[in-house]
Amino acid sequence: MIAFLASLVLALAAVPPGITLTPEGQDDTRTSMTLEERLDERLAALAAASSESEGEAIADEVRSIWRQSGGATASLLLDRAEQAIAERDTAAAERAYAHMRILEPDFAEGWVASARLAMAGGDWDFALDALTQAVSLEPRRFDAYALLGRTLEQASEPAAALLAYEEALRVHPWHPQARQARARLENQLAGRAL
Repeated sequence: MIAFLASLVLALAAVPPGITLTPEGQDDTRTSMTLEERLDERLAALAAASSESEGEAIADEVRSIWRQSGGATASLLLDRAEQAIAERDTAAAERAYAHMRILEPDFAEGWVASARLAMAGGDWDFALDALTQAVSLEPRRFDAYALLGRTLEQASEPAAALLAYEEALRVHPWHPQARQARARLENQLAGRAL
């Protein structure tokens, strides 16, 4: 048995870098994709989802990929901010997010997380700026568009909010909050038109 394990270790050590070993017949394309390729594939699957439950499962994968797209520093700062929020220390969470925005200004997840915290604290102006930055960095951020819609509703801009919700639904057709908000705003705006 030891000889078998030793020969297996030696065989694995001889595999050239970049080669993925999978059981015969198993598709290894998911493991060989870059993070960006995986994101593109999951977003395409999200747009084609046939039910809300399927859409939400894929959306969770997309959110996970977005979170992984930052560097180690961004990941650490996200973790610290989330821990601070769990401990109800919003000042520490704000500091962690501020550092992240300075150190990783192209990390859309940091802007979305900062906007969520700002919205919870009633800072709608900062939330609007942060969400605008997030969607400029990653135009497929359905979560940012949904939050942007909520922020615009808070600013009494229902027509602009409706556009934001529609943009969220273009990427994630089953987004539950965006679907509800779109229906509510369409009724509200139709009532004003009468």
